[in-house]
Amino acid sequence: MTKRQLGLAFIALGIIAAIGSFANDLFGAGNFQGIGPSQRLALLAAGVIVLVGVSLLPLGDKPA
Repeated sequence: MTKRQLGLAFIALGIIAAIGSFANDLFGAGNFQGIGPSQRLALLAAGVIVLVGVSLLPLGDKPA
């Protein structure tokens, strides 16, 4: 696995986590209207994961 592939996997994981956080509202989980505190933390973690993935992309085909 190369660092580019690992970066793409991290980006995909972060996007899926962010979508899952918003999909959680569809199921009615939580008592908050809008974005609650745990959802903010989940979105922040997803953003960090995406940023780590983006930082790995320029490293190219080096082994991970």
